[in-house]
Amino acid sequence: MKKILILLICIVPFSAFAQTDDTNQSDPAKDEASHPVVKLDPITVEADRIEIKPRHTLGGRFIRSATGSGGDPLRVLNHLPSIGVLNDFVGVLSVRGGGPEDNLYYFDRLPLGYPYHLHGIVSTVNADVIENIEVYPGGYGAEFGADSQAVIDIHSRTKTDTRLGGTVNSNFVYSQTFLEGNIGERGYWYAFGRRSYMGPLFELLPRLLEIEDDRVTEVPSFWSYQGKGVYQLNNTHRLVVNTIAAYDFGELNFTSDEVSDSDLRGPLSSNNPFDSQGIHLYSEKQDVFTSIVSLTRSFSRTELKFGDGYFYRSARSIYALRSDLKYWVKHPKTLLESGFVLSNIPTSLISVGARPFEEGDPDYDFRLKQDGEKILTNISKSLHRLEGYLQATQDLPSPRYADFYATAGIRANYFNLIDDFSLQPRGLLGVTLGPNFENTDQLHLLPLNLRFMYGSYVQNPQLYQVVLGKENPELTSSLARHYVVAVEKKLISKPQEIDSTTRTKKQQLPMQTKIEIAGYYKDLRDMITYNISERRYQNQRTGYVKGVEISLEHEIGEAFRGWLSYAYTISKRQDSPTDDERFYMYNTPHVVTIGLNYLLESLEFGANWQYKSGVLYSPLLDRERYTNPFTKNKTWLPIHGEPARTAPYHRLNLRFHWSFLIYDRWKGGFTLELWNAYNRTNYLQVRYGDNYTKEVWIAQLPIVPFLAVTLEF
Repeated sequence: MKKILILLICIVPFSAFAQTDDTNQSDPAKDEASHPVVKLDPITVEADRIEIKPRHTLGGRFIRSATGSGGDPLRVLNHLPSIGVLNDFVGVLSVRGGGPEDNLYYFDRLPLGYPYHLHGIVSTVNADVIENIEVYPGGYGAEFGADSQAVIDIHSRTKTDTRLGGTVNSNFVYSQTFLEGNIGERGYWYAFGRRSYMGPLFELLPRLLEIEDDRVTEVPSFWSYQGKGVYQLNNTHRLVVNTIAAYDFGELNFTSDEVSDSDLRGPLSSNNPFDSQGIHLYSEKQDVFTSIVSLTRSFSRTELKFGDGYFYRSARSIYALRSDLKYWVKHPKTLLESGFVLSNIPTSLISVGARPFEEGDPDYDFRLKQDGEKILTNISKSLHRLEGYLQATQDLPSPRYADFYATAGIRANYFNLIDDFSLQPRGLLGVTLGPNFENTDQLHLLPLNLRFMYGSYVQNPQLYQVVLGKENPELTSSLARHYVVAVEKKLISKPQEIDSTTRTKKQQLPMQTKIEIAGYYKDLRDMITYNISERRYQNQRTGYVKGVEISLEHEIGEAFRGWLSYAYTISKRQDSPTDDERFYMYNTPHVVTIGLNYLLESLEFGANWQYKSGVLYSPLLDRERYTNPFTKNKTWLPIHGEPARTAPYHRLNLRFHWSFLIYDRWKGGFTLELWNAYNRTNYLQVRYGDNYTKEVWIAQLPIVPFLAVTLEF
């Protein structure tokens, strides 16, 4: 089946600013025995209680049709409770009050270097091939590690119903092409490529808004590609080869509005490529075992140039052998899981008086100096990581109307950079309460599923934290302990009515309602931050996160789907024993999301509304004069008040789709989305004007229409 997709994005004249299924088995944590993926389901649908995992699953069809995302596969994660993006432009994900450094991304078992081009323009992965996305927000088992507290596991499909097909997509930011097909009767392949051309956009922007005194000196650009080949060797073994890569570049000019010191003014450029390749052998025998062995190689580089000769470049390659095994024991009913990861990580670091950005400091200064001179660092190291895990899930002896089950696991980790060995216990205790009234004609409160989860998660230091400034080989790993309790209920009703003429039962559309309530607490210890007075990184930050999530979803056949979620999260940090406790930068206390989708033959309507607390900023109280002791230059320094929040954020997105052509293998459709439909002014950030004389409020996206025409044949 071939597809041609033409996208047109229009900007309303009064705008202030515009910027722009088969179950996949590619991960051992995935439940191969589950039902087909639900379109938007904050509760994983499982066929067998013994394999329940604490995860949210989003199906590919919902991802491509979600309102307000333009089909972007990772923007839809914002629909899940306690998972949000920083703003309309930056796609940094905060999961349950955590930061981007807490998240681990996999794409078909390949590590994903970064999820978004230019921090939020568009995802680095292609929505057309995604089978589902599984999100493990915390409290998950021992099957994942590698310095993470949340996992976003993306799976692409492994077959298609056409010999050759694809899509072509073009808008004023980028163009992309996707092709796929079968390899005889036993294989499948796809290839995808994308390239930006943002010059016309940046020529248009000055006409739409006042860009103050800063300007783009190099138009941001990016490209990405991905490919996959699948071949079924025999009834037991399947071979998969895949690759993914991306590249981002851009340069801005910083003036006195952004920085006060003269040596910081000038260009700020970034150059960030990554690529990953892998070969994977899948072996399985139904209801007996599933084994996956992967050999992968990945490369990533972060390169930043600041102001007057400041430079930071970090590059690393990861060569990894990863194996995961599931084995089912029927008597007694038990699931055994085990695996290991062996990694060799050649890493290099070059710094000319610079260090990476660090959250929590409104006057952040990246400069590293000693006696007025830049500190130079040039080092290469071969790092090694060894990880392994064991885990068992077991049905427990239970009284009548109460079925207990438990998971107990442990993950071991050794990292040679700090010569550290850690053991991370993780576990789950679950119970299904009440008799089974599911799949009946009436709604019942029972059965009810209740789960208690615990997890210990270690995050190791990065090379730059050990060697930048004054070297600190005494750094230890950061530790997070998660405590989660969740209750969930699925109500399924298949009502029938009596036909008055024939006196027979006539089937109506089935209804399904899912409800989940979860509470969690995360205890954070020994987090690593830069100590300015000591001029080195130390384990000095502590913190905690606590929150509650409530989600409800209701479906009527394929015709209607609606959902409601609310999340309350408090995330705080104490940067050192002498500092006061503060709100974490990515903390959003209140988030409410309401959505619906209605399908009527060839017409489809969708709406999504979200409300959330405003962003943190530092109010400007006054300013004071400062003289640099080395350069004797005089500048102004701001005096900030207690952190405050901007006005609450809320936005309504609407979607209309019309399938205007359905003839044989030909299909045509027209889609109109309206982002921020009532043109709400939501604030992005607060700047402080010339020499910190006033607060300047910067807005996020205004009302933006999105148009798409699709031809499929």
